[in-house]
Amino acid sequence: MLSFYTVIVSEVVLLMALLAFMANTNDMFSKDKKGQFLLLFSSVILGILAEWSGSVAGTFGGEYREVIVWTKMVELTVTPVVPFMCAAALQPAAHAPARNWWFPGILIVHTALEVLSAFGGFIYYVDADGVFRHGPLYWIYLITYLGGAIYVLWIGYRVSRQYQGKNKVMLILMLGFLLFGVAANQVDKSVKSAWLTVAIIVTLLYIFYNDMLQRVDVKTMLLNRTSCENLLARLRKPATILLLDIDSFRAVNEERGRAYGDQCLQVVGNTIRKVYGQHGKCGRINDDEFCVILDADKDATTTLNEQFLAALNARREEDPRLPHVSLGYARFDPARESVHDAEQAAASTLHYNKERNKIKHGPIPHAASQESTASPALALAASQESALEVLDTSELEDRAFIAYASTSKRSYLYLFNMSTGVSRWSPTAVSYFDLPGEYMYQANDIWESRIHPQDRQMFHDDIEKIITGRKQVHELEYRVKNRLGEYVVCTCRGVVLKGDGIKPDLFAGTIVNHGIIDEVDPVTSLHVNAEFAKSIHRLIEERTRACVVKVGIEHFRHINAMYGQEGGNQVLRLFGIELRDLVAGKGQVFRLEGAKFAFYLYDADQDETRKLFHQLRHVAESDIQINDLRIPLRIYGGAVRLDPQHPRNEHVVRSSLIYAMEQSLENYRNELVFSEDIKQIINAENIQLHAEIHRSAVEGCRNFFVCYQPIVSFATGKVIGAEALLRWKQEPYGVVSPDSFIPWLENNPAFIPVGNWILRQAIRETEPLRQVNSDFILNVNIADTQLKHDGFREDVLNTLADEGCAPERLCLELTERCRRLDPAFLEDELRFFRSRGVSIALDDFGTGMSSLALLLQLPVDELKVDRVFLLSALTDERSLTLLETIVQSARKAGLRTCVEGIETQEQRDLVASLGGDCYQGYFATKPVSIEGFVEFCRANWEA
Repeated sequence: MLSFYTVIVSEVVLLMALLAFMANTNDMFSKDKKGQFLLLFSSVILGILAEWSGSVAGTFGGEYREVIVWTKMVELTVTPVVPFMCAAALQPAAHAPARNWWFPGILIVHTALEVLSAFGGFIYYVDADGVFRHGPLYWIYLITYLGGAIYVLWIGYRVSRQYQGKNKVMLILMLGFLLFGVAANQVDKSVKSAWLTVAIIVTLLYIFYNDMLQRVDVKTMLLNRTSCENLLARLRKPATILLLDIDSFRAVNEERGRAYGDQCLQVVGNTIRKVYGQHGKCGRINDDEFCVILDADKDATTTLNEQFLAALNARREEDPRLPHVSLGYARFDPARESVHDAEQAAASTLHYNKERNKIKHGPIPHAASQESTASPALALAASQESALEVLDTSELEDRAFIAYASTSKRSYLYLFNMSTGVSRWSPTAVSYFDLPGEYMYQANDIWESRIHPQDRQMFHDDIEKIITGRKQVHELEYRVKNRLGEYVVCTCRGVVLKGDGIKPDLFAGTIVNHGIIDEVDPVTSLHVNAEFAKSIHRLIEERTRACVVKVGIEHFRHINAMYGQEGGNQVLRLFGIELRDLVAGKGQVFRLEGAKFAFYLYDADQDETRKLFHQLRHVAESDIQINDLRIPLRIYGGAVRLDPQHPRNEHVVRSSLIYAMEQSLENYRNELVFSEDIKQIINAENIQLHAEIHRSAVEGCRNFFVCYQPIVSFATGKVIGAEALLRWKQEPYGVVSPDSFIPWLENNPAFIPVGNWILRQAIRETEPLRQVNSDFILNVNIADTQLKHDGFREDVLNTLADEGCAPERLCLELTERCRRLDPAFLEDELRFFRSRGVSIALDDFGTGMSSLALLLQLPVDELKVDRVFLLSALTDERSLTLLETIVQSARKAGLRTCVEGIETQEQRDLVASLGGDCYQGYFATKPVSIEGFVEFCRANWEA
């Protein structure tokens, strides 16, 4: 028996020595940790050798009694020390409180008693026959030993809990094994199992600790990437996959040091464990990325996310520098999708929210969002070798493909054989996007891996419909990463070319790279106005059924005034992101001038378009934030329905959009207004008419002519001026009413040359009248598009100079739409013209945007009182009082008054009695051509 026991002791000693060597060469252990394990294994060796020595001495009876006494003293002294050494090895990992001196004190007292027992037999003694006996205080040894064992198991449990419950079963088995070994040794002292049990427990402890290091991220005490991947791979029941990312973490490390970065990781990791730890498994999968697998539904996940963000905000009150964290999650259902699909959906949401956080919490200094590690698609791309030799390139060898691909730098061609899965790409695309080669297998996976995570799911879903035959046409806009790591905006259009049974189906198309040219708005990364015009032209040319919508943000200048230009740009950028997200996969989005956007929806009806507009309005009112401050936006919009049965001119479409937007702002309480729903319904005949008028405008204003309505003085009854009015005539339409085309023509850029033509033509035609009457004043209406035009000031002054007309003989009338311009801008423009001698009149005073406040701010010379006050002034006392008040107030303020719409002698006499200066109306004459007007003036002046 002694021989067998000796062999067991030798094996235990060698095992401890081997573990000590393994611990010393373990790269995962720190220097202190290596020292702790070395001391632990040495203590086990010392204890078991002391026990063996005492046992050997005991075989000789009482001859070596002193040897037995002192070896037992060493053994019993070392035994309780071992559990406390185990606890010390685990304690830093468990983040236990600061070291407590009670335990070392207990060990010192116990050691002293053991030494004294060698002389007095307090805890043990050895009789004359060399037999080991328990002393009266032996219970102190047992309590110390068992207390240490329980303490180390408690520390182990804390480690396991921090490691999210890993190896709990191992802890339970270790406790059972320890109790069994100690009990066996107490029942029969000849068993000699105590130190053997201790050695096995220490071995298991080393395995336990080493296993934790391999499963867990040491900095955050969360599961590491490998553990998370294994959990996801074994996921077989519905769960929520939550991804978290620390914003601008690279900048935090660069600017504040890695020590602070590690502190941030620990804070975020602890918060994740506290909030989510009871509901699922938490892990750190990258430098600044975390993953949580929750047994919770959407509502519970939302609640936990709110608790997490609230907890971080509470920590941020202590440390304002603590970075923000973006979240994205997706629900996994094994019956409907794969874990990979759920991960992609969660990643897409994460990157979307991360982009929003960049805007909300200000610019990110020196930080660029990190991409996730290599996906299966990238691995597939890397594994393709010598594609031209290995892949089946049948049906892809086409000289026309080579010709087109070689002559276009910003448009890339692709051709996909749907039978073999092999595709061919333009060499320029291969070079620009760093693709594996011109011929690729499963290129859709490779291309998808380069698409921006926010757009990836949209692309994946659309391509899947193409491959499965549920869709024949592919048209999407998304962002793709080029070889420099930059995302560029691309538009991809493709179509399935059906085979004949012998030849396979082909999926062919083009990818237009908008990032190469300067057609993308730098603020929102959306296409600009020029691209919008091209898209409208293409939709009409291809007879595509679609709804085109133009959206404006009301009073955006107030946002710029309150938050500055950078703040305003952040609002526009975030609004663009929200709009692009709503339209994704259904059409395209554009940034127009100022705070205006546009988009179109393929094959959408009015109800679908209105639904999306209402979603956008909700987002604008509730979800726009910068620097954690919510900024509600009020939007308005106009829409046009494109119907292949009734094709339109793109200029007419754009003008109709502007007109519908105005109606939305003025008469429809910011609801989306379709041009077809306005009282002036644009039917097929009107569409053709507008196209003809637009063609006339861009071809030198042919078929336009000017009519004149006299302005007559109340005091003298003589003509003192005229208002120039635009008309258009062409067969078979005849003379077209101005109300039929002027409202939308003023919205068209072509109105700039038309407005200049009206001014020049009217000055030129009335020159003979000014020679007869030097006080004759010509009134010309101006539109807001003219005032906003950069060259309008020069156009007016140059026309006056070219035609030899004094500025004092010209009066510019502000139409209703001009008064919607920014007051400060409008005031500045009017003061410029008045400083040059040109008079200013406020047209249609008393209606629309006209108010007494405008009179206080705008430098005007004349009020043209709308006929609405005159219509009931003869029969209604209140109307008469208002008319009198306007006329008298203007006179006292030094302003001329011209009352419009006088048609009878009675009306003329009434206004004259109130003190009006002059009038217009059919009572004098209706608008007439220049020949009729000259004749009317001569008769009036000669009378």
